[in-house]
Amino acid sequence: MMAMIEAVHNFIQAVENQEHILPLIQQADLQGNIVANEQAIQLMFKSGVISVQEPTPDGMTQFEISGSQDALLLLFEGKERLRVLEQNDSLKVNASLRTALWLESVFYLTRSDYFLAKII
Repeated sequence: MMAMIEAVHNFIQAVENQEHILPLIQQADLQGNIVANEQAIQLMFKSGVISVQEPTPDGMTQFEISGSQDALLLLFEGKERLRVLEQNDSLKVNASLRTALWLESVFYLTRSDYFLAKII
């Protein structure tokens, strides 16, 4: 689970470092659970800020992404698209189509910074 939390924090930092992504998340007001191996974290997108917290039992989430830690790492590191991971049964996505496409866009657009950081 620690590797996933680290990957989430790296993702958040990558988003913050890429100004072209900020308009995409500026108007966002979403929260959802990321679940791996029966452990969950809550990812929140609100007014241009992405944060991580313990899941709340109130059920006020707009999405849930669950699967193996390896598949979630591929997603957060930008190595594979959300819908591809869902289609090959690596991840289960419970969200509206609009939310799923928005999440995929954010993850996909963030990946270039991750790969550039590895090169530099």
